[in-house]
Amino acid sequence: MNTSEFVKELNNQFFNGELSTQFQDKLQQLPIDRPDVFAFVQKMFALMNKSGMPAKDLSLLHADIMGTLLARILPGAWEGRVPPITVHGRHSVIDQYIKKNHWNSSEGKSLLDIGCGFPPVTTIESANFLSDWKVTGADPSLPAYLIYDEEENYATLDENKSTVYFQPAIPSIEYWNKLLNNSTATKKRFENLLEELLNHPNNEGFPRLEIHPIKKYETEKLSFIKGGIGQIDIETKDVIRCFNVLYYFDNNFLENALKWFAENTNEGGIVLIGGDWAASTECYYNIYKKNDIQLINKEFAFSLDCICPLSIVTWYAVHDDDRQKAELVKYISIIRKDKYFMDEFYTFHDAQRLKYKICPRDKEGYYGVIDPSIKPQELWALGSKLLTELNDAGFNQKAADVLRNAGFRTRVNEVGHIAVEPSSTFSS
Repeated sequence: MNTSEFVKELNNQFFNGELSTQFQDKLQQLPIDRPDVFAFVQKMFALMNKSGMPAKDLSLLHADIMGTLLARILPGAWEGRVPPITVHGRHSVIDQYIKKNHWNSSEGKSLLDIGCGFPPVTTIESANFLSDWKVTGADPSLPAYLIYDEEENYATLDENKSTVYFQPAIPSIEYWNKLLNNSTATKKRFENLLEELLNHPNNEGFPRLEIHPIKKYETEKLSFIKGGIGQIDIETKDVIRCFNVLYYFDNNFLENALKWFAENTNEGGIVLIGGDWAASTECYYNIYKKNDIQLINKEFAFSLDCICPLSIVTWYAVHDDDRQKAELVKYISIIRKDKYFMDEFYTFHDAQRLKYKICPRDKEGYYGVIDPSIKPQELWALGSKLLTELNDAGFNQKAADVLRNAGFRTRVNEVGHIAVEPSSTFSS
C-alpha cells in the first residue's frame, strides 16, 4: 500500500471521507519506508474515532505534526530507544498537584522522577518548586557528553562518543525538520564537533561541550541516577512520578512497572503515571496510593483540552493495549456525545482560537493554521492560556457534571483537572 492509498483508507475508515483536502495532502509526507509510523498513525486515528473527534476538529497543525514530525521522534528513528524529549514547564501543573493533593499521607517529602529525560529541565523545575523536598531524577539516557552547536541545538553522546539523541533549541516542526531531514549527517556532525571540542575546548558561548553534564545539576536536594524502571536501587520515596514514558510500552510492562513502583513507595505515598505536553497541556494521569503492600488506584484525571487538543499527546499510543489511553478516550467520548455541552464549548473555544489566531476555523468549518507571526515558543503558552480560560469559565466543572450524569464519581481536582474515581489494585 502506498501513502496515498493509506491516507484514503484512513479517511474513509475513521472519518467517512470527510477530512479536508489540505489535511490529506499534508499526510502524503508520511514515509513509506517506516511501517512503524503507519501503524502509529492508524492507532491515532482509531483513538480519534473512538473519542468522537469529527474531521473538522483536526487542524492543519495536527496534519503537519503527523506528516513530518512523528517519523522523526518515534523510537524507530532512534534505534528503538525512547527519545528523552524535554520541554520547559511540561510538568508545572503536576508539580502543583504534588504539593496540593489530598491523597499523599506519607510523612516525608521525597520524589522520584523516573524517565526525567535530558537535559532534566522538568526535574530541575520540580526541585525548585518543591524547595523543601529531596528530588531524584532517573533516566537510562543520561549522557557522558552534552554538546550545543553554534545555533544552540543540542546532542547527547554516550561513553563511546556515539550520538544518542539530539533536539533543536526551539522544538518547532521547522527546527526539528532542519535537524532531522538527514539524521545520519546530523549525528555525524555532532560526533565530529565532540572531537573538535575535546581538542579545543570552548568555555564561553556556543558551540559548547559538557562532560558528565548531569553532575552540574546536582545539589543537596537534587540528585540523578542513570537507569530506568526496575533498573535502579533507591530508597523508597513518598512520591514517584513517571510521565511520558509508559505510553511507549505494552500493558504487561505497565503491570510490572506498577509492582516495582509499589515496592519503592513509602506507606501512604502516591504514584503518578501519565502524559502531558508543553505548559502541562493535554495532561492525563492515574493517581495510586500505597496502602499496606498495595497501590490503590484512586483517580484518573485529565485536563479539559484533551477533548479538543492543539497537539497529539491525547492520541499518542504505541501499543493497542494502552489502557490509560483507552480510559481517556472513553471519558472524552462521553463528554463529546453531550450536545448541549459541546455546543456551549464550541461557542467559547472557537472564539478563543479566532482571538489568539491558533488554528481558527476556515470558511468550510475546519480548524486551520496558526498565525505565522506566533513564535514557536509562544504557541504552548497560549495553549495553556486557552485551557486556563476554559477552566475559569467553568467548563471543567461542566464536563465533570456530564460524566457524573453518566454514572461516574467525578470532581474537579486541586489543579483544575477532571478526576474520575476508578478501582483496581496492584500488590508489591
